[in-house]
Amino acid sequence: MNSRDRVMLAVNRELPDRVPADYKAEPEVNAAMMERLQVANYDQLLAKLEIDVRRLEPRYVGPPPKLLADDVKEDYWGIRSKHLAAAHGSYDMHVHTPLMDAETVDDMAKHNWPTPDIFDYSVLQEQAQRYAGYAIMYEGADIFTRPCILRNMENVMMDLVMRPDMVHYLVDKFTTFYCEDYARALEATDGKIDICCEWSDFGTQRGLLLSIPMWREFIAPYLKRLIDTVHSGGAKFMLHSCGAVRELIPDFIGLGVDILDPIQVAAEGMDPRGLNKDFGDKIAFHGGVCTQTTLPFGKTDDVRAAVLDRVETLGAGGGYILASSHDISADTSVDNIIAMYDPMLRDCASPR
Repeated sequence: MNSRDRVMLAVNRELPDRVPADYKAEPEVNAAMMERLQVANYDQLLAKLEIDVRRLEPRYVGPPPKLLADDVKEDYWGIRSKHLAAAHGSYDMHVHTPLMDAETVDDMAKHNWPTPDIFDYSVLQEQAQRYAGYAIMYEGADIFTRPCILRNMENVMMDLVMRPDMVHYLVDKFTTFYCEDYARALEATDGKIDICCEWSDFGTQRGLLLSIPMWREFIAPYLKRLIDTVHSGGAKFMLHSCGAVRELIPDFIGLGVDILDPIQVAAEGMDPRGLNKDFGDKIAFHGGVCTQTTLPFGKTDDVRAAVLDRVETLGAGGGYILASSHDISADTSVDNIIAMYDPMLRDCASPR
């Protein structure tokens, strides 16, 4: 059984030969891992860890990021940020953008909205051929969190009540872009993309960012458009949402979400056993190894125990892809990451 077979069986909630694995980490972590494992590049790192998923990226051909005062960069969406050092690694701090001052839809319409013409999709075919035998993922869409960064979260929360037409306009702009982006990627690869992922966050540590009625009005119709685009291209749809989103899982399933990521187990209501019991026959799971506690602060035995628990619960009978509950950050030891991807831990799935 190759990696693609393994992943797609799990996505279809069937039992593969072992639980498949995925990996994403901050650049500093990747560098440390490559040094420890004595590999020359990222693909070799993934092979060393026996990772079953590979990602494709189009070539950016748009204008370079704008360099503004005080080392602020502006990306193609108009999001502005400063790159800052932290105790472990680094991060981007988002700063004020002109769209935060918009008061009407007409104000928003004056923004310099990008189109997918900023990407060259012709490079995806070669990437897909290079990764034959692996499950191929395409990602990057974000129809809520990135709009909230551009407009400012506080503004969007106020807009939901006071200026709903502005929220619809904003979410529609991002959805239209990413539907076209995903359609072009699927077409360019002749059906070789297996999974497309969307990156919005709808939960906090303790509950939802929006009420369920608001989510259904302002998010669900746009998410459905993206899901339908992906399914029409023959791929599965993975929804990323951090936080306590258990209440929305029935809606996710109803919209056609195939895989839920990242299973933030430290958030309220996101216990793996309960999720698998209530939803495991309708949706697959991706993630679940905690980046808040276990990976950065646990010992290697704690990590192994967590992996075994996820494999035996979320992976029971299929339906699980092993991964961290967020990109692995620089406060995580290389030893813990290596322990997480011990292939001997992935052979414990049993039929439901």
